[in-house]
Amino acid sequence: MYHVLFLENLVKMKLLFVSALLFWCILDHGASGVDIDGVSVKEGDSVTLHTDVKTKQQEKIRWYFNDTRIAQINGDHHKICTDVQCNEGTERFRDRLKLDHQTGSLTIMNINTTDAGVYKLLISTSSMDSEKSFSVTVHEVPDVERDKMKRKSAKEGESVTLDSDVVKNPNDLKVWYFNETRIAQISGDLIDICTDVQCDKGTERFRDRLKLDHQTGSLTITNINTTDSGLYELQINSSRFSIIKTYSVSVTAVPDSAAAAAVAVSAVVVVLLVAAAGVIYYHHRRSIQARKNGKKTLQDQDQEIGEEESSLIEAEASQMVAADRKSLDQTQTPQMSFPGEESTVHAKTQSTGADGEESTVHAKTPLTGTDREKSTIHSNTPSTGTDREESTIHAKAPSTGTDREESTIHAKIPATGTDREKSTVHSKTPSTGTDREKSTVQAKTLSTGTYREESTIHAKTPSTGTDREKSTVHSKTPSTGTDKEKSTIQAKSPSTGTDREKSTIHSKTPSTGTDREESTVHSKTPSTGTDKEESTVHAKTPSTGTDREESTVHSKTPSTGTDKEESTVQAKTPSTGTDREKSTVQAKTLSTGADGKESTVHAKSPSMGTDGKESTVHAKSPSTGTDREESTVHAKSPSTGTDREKFTIHAKSPSTGTDREESTVHAKTPSTGTDREKSTVHSKTPSTGADVEESTVQAKTPSMGTDREKSTVQAKTPSTGTDREKSTVHAKTPSTGTDRKKSTIHAKIASTGTDREESTVHAKTPSTGTDREKSTVHAKTPSTGVAKGARVNQTETKRIK
Repeated sequence: MYHVLFLENLVKMKLLFVSALLFWCILDHGASGVDIDGVSVKEGDSVTLHTDVKTKQQEKIRWYFNDTRIAQINGDHHKICTDVQCNEGTERFRDRLKLDHQTGSLTIMNINTTDAGVYKLLISTSSMDSEKSFSVTVHEVPDVERDKMKRKSAKEGESVTLDSDVVKNPNDLKVWYFNETRIAQISGDLIDICTDVQCDKGTERFRDRLKLDHQTGSLTITNINTTDSGLYELQINSSRFSIIKTYSVSVTAVPDSAAAAAVAVSAVVVVLLVAAAGVIYYHHRRSIQARKNGKKTLQDQDQEIGEEESSLIEAEASQMVAADRKSLDQTQTPQMSFPGEESTVHAKTQSTGADGEESTVHAKTPLTGTDREKSTIHSNTPSTGTDREESTIHAKAPSTGTDREESTIHAKIPATGTDREKSTVHSKTPSTGTDREKSTVQAKTLSTGTYREESTIHAKTPSTGTDREKSTVHSKTPSTGTDKEKSTIQAKSPSTGTDREKSTIHSKTPSTGTDREESTVHSKTPSTGTDKEESTVHAKTPSTGTDREESTVHSKTPSTGTDKEESTVQAKTPSTGTDREKSTVQAKTLSTGADGKESTVHAKSPSMGTDGKESTVHAKSPSTGTDREESTVHAKSPSTGTDREKFTIHAKSPSTGTDREESTVHAKTPSTGTDREKSTVHSKTPSTGADVEESTVQAKTPSMGTDREKSTVQAKTPSTGTDREKSTVHAKTPSTGTDRKKSTIHAKIASTGTDREESTVHAKTPSTGTDREKSTVHAKTPSTGVAKGARVNQTETKRIK
């Protein structure tokens, strides 16, 4: 019985859990209203995100990566941009984005792990806006494994398999290309399959040597030969995206028996040349010794004849070696692994005017375990004026585990005056796990006088999980005198979850005397949810003496709902002696709905002796509907001795309809002894129609002994037609003992036409014992024509004991 009850309760709990899960899925998917496609690729691949539209003049297509715009195109092609063209300083992709001008589809080439994230597509027309999102996941692939998969080497007659490395999907279409020619195709449902001539008529390059795996789509090339060397490309197409994988295949020719015989002959000729050179050197030394002794023997004559014969033998041997080397090159015999091997291939093409030379030096040092190879490609094209040289140095040292590669590309174009050089140094140290790459691009343009240098240092250390990149762009333009440098340092540490980026832009313009520096530090810590950005702009202009600095600190903490921004602007002008600082603190808290802002402006002018400060605090609370602002202005002028402060509080409450403002002005002048304060309270209540204002002016002058206060209360109520004003003036003079107070009440009632005024004057003089009061009431009623006036005078004299 208990078992049955337990099973029934378990079934009910499962039903409740499944129902809740389905309800959450419906809410989550339906609430967003945006379809998200998942794309999974590996490092080094290229991916295309499709829009499924053809652009028209009315459409505007924008691509965003993690809420940052990276590409845009209008239907009329009026505005097209990618990466840094869309937003300055966002050089994340570095010329790896391609935008299709017909469809607006976006291609990310040679993708890496930092490109993983959400890509948002916005399509705007005059009638509607649509949005799509793609979640791209990039799987990290070790360099050794990637190189092994992307680069295939084989000998003639062998078979090579190019793995697709993709799970079979019935909706995918896989297409293979060789040097941009389609050679194989297979669909997920096996409906569309073709290879070689079946795909494109007339392309019988492989002649039934291609095999296509129907399960994975992998391609195998059997009985491969040297003409099959080149670039192979696999495109995996779906309805929403495409993935592109590239493979480089290198095929080495196998030497035949004739080539082997030529190698043997070349070796014999080299030995003969060495022996002949030894004999010649021996006889030459004996001849020199004999000449020193003043003799010319028969051996000298024999030596002269021998030298002539040896010269002929050496010339013939050189011709034979050249012929053998040429035959070796024609049969594509691989280079021999001799220490210090040099190989040169020179080619000229008269039709295009191209003159190309390839040179390779290969050296091995068994003692240190070093294997070094230097390769140089030099090409001249007179028709375009281009002179291009590529140089690569590859060194491996098994003893330390270091693998180092240096690559340099140098191009000159006299027609445009451009001189461009790109240099890359890549080093790997398996013992410490460090993978470091430094890349430099240097460009000079003599016609415009521009000098530009880009440098990037990328270091990865798997043992600590650190991935650090430093990028610097330096440009000089002598014509305008501008010298600009942009530096970016980005560091990621997966172990602590920290992602930090520091960017600095420094520009100098000698012609205007301006020196400007922008600095930004961005840090993210997923563990605490904090996203902080610090930005500083510093500008100096020696010609005007201005020194200006703007500083901003922005921090977000999703866990507490706080979004805070602190901004400071400081300006100094030595010529006028002005020192001005403006500071702003803005904070938002989503959980309570509060929006607070504090602003301070501080100005100092030593030449005039003025010290001024303005402070503002602004707070909004959507939950209660209150909007409150506090403002303070404080000014000091040592030259006149004036100290002035104005304080204002403004509060609005839409829920009750109240609008209230309090203002106070306080001024002190030590030189005259005056202390003056004016206070005003103004409140409006639209619900009752009341508008009330209270104003007080108080002045003290210790030198004269005067203390004066004036107070005014004015109230308007449109609903009853009442307009009421009460005014009081109170003055005290300790020197004469007089205390005087005058009070006036003025009331108007528009509905009855009544105009009434009450006035009271009260004066006390203790020195004479006089206490005097005068009161007047004046009322007018135009509707009845009555004008009434009453006056009461009362004087009382008290004797002072």
